[in-house]
Amino acid sequence: MRGGRAIAAAAALVAAAASQAHADGTVARAAGCGDRLFVGTVNGYSLLSGVGGLHIAERDELVGEVDKPGYTQLYDKTSGRHFAAVVEAHGLSRGEFAQRAAGLCRDTAQPYGFATASVVRSEGCGSRIVVSGPQGFAILDRLAGGTVYKDDSLSGDFNKPGRARVTDKQTGATLIVYVEDYRLDRSAAERRMRALCTGEGRP
Repeated sequence: MRGGRAIAAAAALVAAAASQAHADGTVARAAGCGDRLFVGTVNGYSLLSGVGGLHIAERDELVGEVDKPGYTQLYDKTSGRHFAAVVEAHGLSRGEFAQRAAGLCRDTAQPYGFATASVVRSEGCGSRIVVSGPQGFAILDRLAGGTVYKDDSLSGDFNKPGRARVTDKQTGATLIVYVEDYRLDRSAAERRMRALCTGEGRP
């Protein structure tokens, strides 16, 4: 009898641990997805939104509930940050994940290299800089460097996510930025500016 109880207790602990593990996941796709990302779990793939500007990268390990729809609080073990997101879909198969990622995310495998872009908005946007270049609009998060102004020309690689070094042609200053989003059309850039910036301003 006592042995049966011990086995039952052990089974309950294993089930609880498995349930907790099922809630966690690893980022499967974030680059080029704007404010969304895909997380791989033992139950398939989940689509999360509301993560724009958080610098979450692929292969980051996330702790928290990503297998239930709705608002969730997560911890990124890789970067050591807590953040909130919304689970839009869960339990996606690999094929469904690939299909949704193809529709929502831009292809980051096609490099465009360095380009010159014009600053269309920085005032009232905190550390964010909105630029317009040959491949569309980009959202930059200034990590280090001086102030830029509307219509300044910046040269750098704005066409892939991650850190980049850019130069202000007007002042000669060098800035270190994080490319949050890129190759945006005008309407997408306007939506991002309304979310990030205060006051008036259109690209």
